[in-house]
Amino acid sequence: MITQILIQQTLIMFVLMLLGLLLSHLGMLTEQGSRDLSNILLYAVIPCVIVRSYITEYSTQKLYALGIAAVLAIIAFVVTIAVSWIAFGMRHRIENFSAAFGNAGFIGIPLVTAVFGGEAAFYVVAFASLVNLLQWTYGIVIISGRRDTINVKKVVLNPVFLSLLVGLALFFTGVTLPAIVDQSLTLVAASNTPLAMLVLGYYLSQIKPHELFCGARLYAVVALRLLAIPLLTVAAFLPLPFARGEVAMITLVAAATPVATSTGMFAQKFGGDYRRAVAYVCASTVLSIPAIPLVILVAEHFLV
Repeated sequence: MITQILIQQTLIMFVLMLLGLLLSHLGMLTEQGSRDLSNILLYAVIPCVIVRSYITEYSTQKLYALGIAAVLAIIAFVVTIAVSWIAFGMRHRIENFSAAFGNAGFIGIPLVTAVFGGEAAFYVVAFASLVNLLQWTYGIVIISGRRDTINVKKVVLNPVFLSLLVGLALFFTGVTLPAIVDQSLTLVAASNTPLAMLVLGYYLSQIKPHELFCGARLYAVVALRLLAIPLLTVAAFLPLPFARGEVAMITLVAAATPVATSTGMFAQKFGGDYRRAVAYVCASTVLSIPAIPLVILVAEHFLV
């Protein structure tokens, strides 16, 4: 059942990405337009998704499950960072970053909510927030090769981190937002998937076919990101008695997402090969359509 829903949802995302590709070729979605959409996603949509996911009745059971989700997210990232470092180290910095960071926010959240329901975003946000925190610390060191590029201010004032604090405050205090505010948050949050896929469609339009599926390193990054890392994450969960059921599967879906959209942005900002980074994002996103359901199908036999 989970696999069937995942296949359907990934195909919907692919159709939306093709729409972005078409709009780009027709001149209706430009480079500036894609940047504007990315900013809207980062500074408005994702914060609304996070805050909205924490507007739920407080209970010790939910708090315990949230703690489990956070622990599993940390374990998943230990696996991810270790595998990426062993495979690429500092020799191939963009490849290391690409394998280490998945698209948990733009793809993981909508996939999880489609499969497990709207309340599941409550748990996947822990993973997405950790992705964001590590990108602006460990990720910057990896992709730039310099430790002095870490900006603590950007980490603390990042919209994802700030919205997480707001969401947790609402969860623990039980404050109820006015219906107009709540509905507004819901409407904005619902635009996460279509806007993210349109941006990815624009990225795809900028890559030539021979750049998309060529080169040993591209296949290595995609294989690690979509298959090796998620399956090794399943193996890491197996000895843990609390790594079973819905929360574990939610974490695994987030861990199995394709290369983060922000990889291109970080590569461009810190002097990396922007086109190669975008090729990794696009190729892994296309190939995630069969890969994510396959990984989850395997994981169901062990974690459910």
